[in-house]
Amino acid sequence: MKSKESKTSLALASRGLKLAGTVLILITLLNFILLIVPPDLGSPSWWLNLTTQIIQQGIIPLIGVAALLAGIACEVVSGAATENDTWIETIKKRTFRLSFVLGLIFLILIPGHALAALASSQQAIQRIDREANRSLEQIELQLQQQQQLYLGIIERDGEPEALLEEFLGDEPLTEDQLAQFEEFVENPESIERQIQTFRASLVERVQTRSSSAKERSRFGAWKSIARFGLTSIMLSTCYLNIAFLGRGMGKTGKRTKAKKVKRRPVTPPTAPKPKTRRAPGPPPSDDPPFMP
Repeated sequence: MKSKESKTSLALASRGLKLAGTVLILITLLNFILLIVPPDLGSPSWWLNLTTQIIQQGIIPLIGVAALLAGIACEVVSGAATENDTWIETIKKRTFRLSFVLGLIFLILIPGHALAALASSQQAIQRIDREANRSLEQIELQLQQQQQLYLGIIERDGEPEALLEEFLGDEPLTEDQLAQFEEFVENPESIERQIQTFRASLVERVQTRSSSAKERSRFGAWKSIARFGLTSIMLSTCYLNIAFLGRGMGKTGKRTKAKKVKRRPVTPPTAPKPKTRRAPGPPPSDDPPFMP
């Protein structure tokens, strides 16, 4: 009774493991194909996203392969099939080939992801430089407009407070702003010094922000290389080990089959031939030996 129950449980486990393994493998392969379409081979960000997504999902087919092999093992243990069945040998052979192909793919993805990450980081750095240059140009334009505006107000006749009220409207002014404007009226050359101070402060701020953004981009690239590179190495090692172990087991099975086929039939032992006794020689004589 217990043996029947155990066989039933093994049969259910075998069916569930084989079904789950097949579904996991097929779904992951379908996702890999959808990631490639539509291709954008000239974009480093596309390559980076492709390699990242494939490596992140690389554990799923590995679980599927393990579940499929475990299902076959349960099938054999339950006695419903044997190792020499054609369908079992076919599934194992295809599974080991798939593992070998996936192992090679993840081995190739190690330098592929590194190159894509570095290229994407370089592209991000170039974009940061363009944005920084654009910001510096805008700052320079605004400072020149402000300088011309101050000079235009100062060249007009009138009291400083009245000129400021006309320029700013109802916006309240602080004492520092009023004192600064009075200084501009008394000494127009101080406008240039003030503009230079503003320019240096704003340029330094833009450069600091640009440098920090570049450092984050470089650090993110190397972090991605370390993380996904190690993951791809481990996945490739697992897949190739499964493929080589399956290949070794296949060779062992072929050798045992060949030995069984080439075994010669045992011939029955032949009866030993009776030994013939030699006739006894003449008795010894007392005469001396013949002398010439």
